[in-house]
Amino acid sequence: MNPRIAAEIQAEQNHGREKYGSGPDDFGHDDDHSYSDWHAYIDDHNNRARNSTPRERRQHLIKVAGLAVSAVESFDRLTKSESQCKS
Repeated sequence: MNPRIAAEIQAEQNHGREKYGSGPDDFGHDDDHSYSDWHAYIDDHNNRARNSTPRERRQHLIKVAGLAVSAVESFDRLTKSESQCKS
């Protein structure tokens, strides 16, 4: 992956965590979302990208990527936590 794009995606994730949580290392807010929530957030920004200028489209796609990565990270944390509870 292009390092510049990866850094933009990471910055978008940090921005979301600072806006909706306690900071870039606060994953609790992310883990409160259902899989349906994640799909809705991603769909919303994907639809916004579809109906925007090229500059805005790129910004929305970075948001989509950040949301998708956050969703996968949350999924991994939650499934790891569930498997540890079953052990």
